[in-house]
Amino acid sequence: MTEALTIRLARPVAGLRVVEAPGHEAPAHGPSTQMERETERPSAASAGPPEPSEAVKQQTATLVQLVQTVNTLATRLNDLHQQTIAHHRGDIARLAVEIARKILAPRIENGEYDIQTIVEEVLKRAPARQNLVVRLNPEDLAACQRFQQENPDSQFAELDLVADWSIARADCLVETPKGIVKSFVEEHLARIGEALERAQ
Repeated sequence: MTEALTIRLARPVAGLRVVEAPGHEAPAHGPSTQMERETERPSAASAGPPEPSEAVKQQTATLVQLVQTVNTLATRLNDLHQQTIAHHRGDIARLAVEIARKILAPRIENGEYDIQTIVEEVLKRAPARQNLVVRLNPEDLAACQRFQQENPDSQFAELDLVADWSIARADCLVETPKGIVKSFVEEHLARIGEALERAQ
C-alpha cells in the first residue's frame, strides 16, 4: 500500500503542477495558471465599450438635429409672439379699457360705488383745504349731503356741495381757490389705456 506523503512549506502554495510521466506535463491547476490564462486573452472590460453600430449613430444624429430644429422653432415662435404683442399693443390696451368700461358701467348705473370715498380721494389731492366747492351728479349729491349731516365734525361738513348735471355719476369735481381737482371715470380709463400702451 502506498503511503501518503506530507510536505510542510513555509509559504502557501500558489500553484501546483502534476507530472504523470517523465517528459510529459499535465494540465496545471491553481491560481497562478488561471491568472496566466486570463492575462493571455484580453479582458472584455479593458477593451472598453463596444463601438455603436451605424444605425445607432444615425439615430443619434437624427435626434440631435430634431432637438436643434425644435429649439429654433421655439425661439422663432417667441420672437413672433413678442412682435405680435408690440404691433398690437394699442389694440390690446383699447380692448382692456373697453372691457373695464363694460364692467364699470352697470355698477355705476346700479349705484354700486361709494361716492364719499371718491370725494375724499379727490380732497387729498386738493391744493387748498378751505372754501372748497364740490360739484357732483344730482343722484350722488343726496348721499353726500346725508353723510355731511351725519358727520358734522368731518371735513365733509365744511364742503359746499353743488349739483351739476354735466358731472356723470361716480365723478367728482372740486373747485379750490388754487385750482380744480377732478376724478372722472373716463379720464381714469384713458390714463390706464395710455399706461398699457407704453408698457413694455
